Amino acid sequence: MTLLRLRIPLNVDGRSLSPLVCLIVCFFPLFSGIGFAQRNVTRTSDTIFFNGKVETIDPSFTIQQAFAVEGDQFIAVGTNAKMRALADKNARFVDLRGAAVIPGLTDNHDHVYDSAKILSRGIDLVGVTSLDEMLSRIRKGVSGADPGKTIFTTAGWRFQPAPTRRDLDRISSEIPIVVLRGRRGGAILNTAALNLAGITRDTQTFAGSKVPKDADGEPTGMNPPDYPSGMVLLDKVLPKLTEEDEENLIIQAQQKRNALGLTSVRDLSLFPEAMRAYYRVWQKGKLTLRVSLGLDIPDATNVQQILGDWGIGPGFGDNWLRIDSLSEDPYPPVTSAKQFATVARIVNQYNWRLSPHVDSDEALNITLDAYEEADRDKSIHDKRWLVEHIPFVTASQMDRLAKLGVVVSAQYAAYAGNLEGAIRAVGKERAEKQTPMRELLDHHLIVCAGSDFVGAAETDNPFVPFYFYVTRKTKDGRVIGPEEKISREEALRVSTVNYAYATFEEKIKGSIEPGKLADFLILSDDPLTVPEDRILSIHPVATYVGGRKVFPIQ
Repeated sequence: MTLLRLRIPLNVDGRSLSPLVCLIVCFFPLFSGIGFAQRNVTRTSDTIFFNGKVETIDPSFTIQQAFAVEGDQFIAVGTNAKMRALADKNARFVDLRGAAVIPGLTDNHDHVYDSAKILSRGIDLVGVTSLDEMLSRIRKGVSGADPGKTIFTTAGWRFQPAPTRRDLDRISSEIPIVVLRGRRGGAILNTAALNLAGITRDTQTFAGSKVPKDADGEPTGMNPPDYPSGMVLLDKVLPKLTEEDEENLIIQAQQKRNALGLTSVRDLSLFPEAMRAYYRVWQKGKLTLRVSLGLDIPDATNVQQILGDWGIGPGFGDNWLRIDSLSEDPYPPVTSAKQFATVARIVNQYNWRLSPHVDSDEALNITLDAYEEADRDKSIHDKRWLVEHIPFVTASQMDRLAKLGVVVSAQYAAYAGNLEGAIRAVGKERAEKQTPMRELLDHHLIVCAGSDFVGAAETDNPFVPFYFYVTRKTKDGRVIGPEEKISREEALRVSTVNYAYATFEEKIKGSIEPGKLADFLILSDDPLTVPEDRILSIHPVATYVGGRKVFPIQ
């Protein structure tokens, strides 16, 4: 078979991201005639799951006793007797022993690949709460280091103030040391690591961004603050990932999501190398998580060039791997209102959709103005454009979102209880109503739930947004904005069928109904009836994706 290969240079501040459209080549087999698809889905004998409380999340929110699965689909749902009557001689029976069963949970805003890169390799600092403990762990790593090898850590440490270049130099000024802070290039480097990157006292800028200096004019060791300049620097100093490394990161990360009860995610802010890694995992039949991929284009001036040469767009793919949107960059208001409106019109011209990071009134107003301008060119109403986060949103803004058919990708701002900054920005009343779920739903908006995955079990658990939406309790037990509470049934819809709508998949997943993909969870407790203080303890006893148990791993 001959494949069309197009080279499209994407260069951001000196960083080559080409060839982007090799992704067209990567995804082309999904719809080619060679029958090349995710190979871990096979037809099996019927399996009857019975004697449970099956919360179907169908339009009537029907509760049933049992269901039948054949291959990767639900084929029937109903009473124990009716399901037993469907069994053939090879059928397998699974007694649910009264357990609650719900459709697989979803995460509308995950960073599977990027979070794995910063949390799954290097010296483990996840959860470290003191400088002394951090330096002790780094010192041990340095003591066994090979000459010339860069020593680096995970992100996930939690204390302030952050370590400095001088702290790291006291361990070694000759061995490069890099302490990661986050997935978008945040890091602290010692002198040797700075030298490896070519940064000295005389260096004023790196990849177009100003190099942070101290009062004496010396580099502080902090990465350039602008994105993606920090990532460009890390690419120069950290060990290169092999293709096998990249694939293993995805496989390990998806296993963690399956253990949390996640069966589908939108993995946002991705560059082409991550998409290619996903393609290889898909090709080898090793996906256990359904993924919708969001393309990141940090340079708004490149959008026309890039999208103009793509022959595919959102929704392209199969039930395991598909293209989602252009997200989270370009980012308003870092991108000017005029430029962002131009981006929106270009995106609409090529039948893509936007999914920008929106975290303030200014950012939301810029986004809405741009969406409305694009809509005047050609309607976006049925294209399911999205907004990410919008912790603060007014009634008039909700009306504008609803009129455009925009889907809201919400998380659970304020759950951690850090309200001081928000109160200073928008006042106490609005700060405590962050993520106003009741109002969003009452404005007839489709809202889905997620985590903005940070690698912490207490926040990445998909039952955290469920808990916050129905209780409005923060992590420390304080109730804020109680008028924004929603029902448990609504919260389940937000984490299942609403997500499926956001990815154009409501006809094939998101509920336990005949003909839909058999993605479901057998739970430790019933989310509809368990006492509030036990919601956060709910966990999957088993996670199934496409009728196959993916957790626990057998």
